[in-house]
Amino acid sequence: MFKRNGLAFSPGQLLAAAVAAGLAALIAFAVVPTPPRLGAATTGDRALAQAVREAAGSDGYRALSVALVENGVIRTAGVGDTGGPVPRPVDASTPFEIGSVPKAFTGMILADMAARDGLDPRSPVPGLKDSITYEELTSHRSGLPRQPGGLGMLLKAITANYSHGNPYGGQDVSDVREAAASAGLSGRGKVSYSNLGVAVLGNALAERAGLPYPELLKRRVLEPLGMKATTTSALPSGRAHGYTEAGHEADPWTGTGYVPAGIGVWSTSADLARLADAMLKGSAPGADAATPRFTEDQTRRIGYGWFTTKTSKGQVTWHNGGTGGFSSYVGFDRDSKRGVVVLGNTDKGVNHVGLRLLGHDAPEPSPSTQALITIAITLLLPLGAALTAWESATRRTPTRNRPPLDRLGVVNTTTTAVLILWMAWLVGAWGTLPSALFILATAATAAGTALTLTRWRDLPAARQPGRWLPSLFGLLVNVAIATALLLAT
Repeated sequence: MFKRNGLAFSPGQLLAAAVAAGLAALIAFAVVPTPPRLGAATTGDRALAQAVREAAGSDGYRALSVALVENGVIRTAGVGDTGGPVPRPVDASTPFEIGSVPKAFTGMILADMAARDGLDPRSPVPGLKDSITYEELTSHRSGLPRQPGGLGMLLKAITANYSHGNPYGGQDVSDVREAAASAGLSGRGKVSYSNLGVAVLGNALAERAGLPYPELLKRRVLEPLGMKATTTSALPSGRAHGYTEAGHEADPWTGTGYVPAGIGVWSTSADLARLADAMLKGSAPGADAATPRFTEDQTRRIGYGWFTTKTSKGQVTWHNGGTGGFSSYVGFDRDSKRGVVVLGNTDKGVNHVGLRLLGHDAPEPSPSTQALITIAITLLLPLGAALTAWESATRRTPTRNRPPLDRLGVVNTTTTAVLILWMAWLVGAWGTLPSALFILATAATAAGTALTLTRWRDLPAARQPGRWLPSLFGLLVNVAIATALLLAT
């Protein structure tokens, strides 16, 4: 008999715990998320591909498709693979989801309509409250929030975060209009990034032109630049598949109302290189959109969609993008006559890769507040699962807060521990923290659960009336959460 702090476990119980821990560790090892790394596959310009690898490193990326413009000459390279059922090496023609880069397209449409159609960017947008102007929307100075509000969108965003799904699904032009009408304004006149604001802008420009936004984009920007591979419709063939930095495959983002903000837009590095080259030459439709007009801080200004940032080596005009499984960056330096496109199929940012390829200093990005919170949650969830299981395993003397065990309580505790581990698996920062943490926590949880289950035959189904209600309620909550996650995934 093994005794610890007054607790007694028989050799049989300890053996059951050891076997359960071993089996659980094997299962956890098989299913733990595997962070992506750049593979050996290489296409295009070999020297550029090597420069990309040196600029990016390998952790957190599955593939990068890059184009570099130098004095009008375009070189392209691909490193890594597309992922998906049949992974293939990426190249300059591989479609990637480009996230918010099309916000710059929308700014260019505004500049083009101002130059050719007499639209005054400082005029109020028809139907929009408080006389918000086109210029305020494209420069993120309207005071509209970053995302639409409302309980429905909040729940959708939370669900998408856990399931790596699409937070914009089903959001059409009318939904954008309603979100803008109901949103409160905050910080108007200051640059505050707003997906909602740019979606409102693009839809307003489309309405003014009498065209759906995708058709307006095609006529004003894509066709003049010969960007035939850039699409806003169905998922393109041969596309890259998106992944989180922890290794989970992420759903593409779609939502017709948010196309002007970049939702559901796919392109290639070859196509976007045409854009960068034309912006450097000043020949792109609405190229004046890149002119800095408003100050965000000491190093960054914004024009119509395009940002301009001062670095130690000059200025870079750029826009980036990020979705659940993709990151993108398009930038150019007028002084050096260099432009760059970097497309990645994970959610790890690529800004620093683009800056380095342009010849500018770019330190490794420091973790954001959200990333630090995710790391903290990742540390706490596995520990919580193990402690939950061992709390039941070691419960002998009931107290006010620890009632005597019954079978219903054991089921509730076990499902709680499993659910916590599942949530850790789904949202954990496994691209940063070692997977051994998940494996050890799973093994410890299984051991504690096994010790509890060895007492199953000696436990009543439920204790006296009233004591079983919290356990039943907790069990039902666990089932509801698990069902929601299953439906979302």
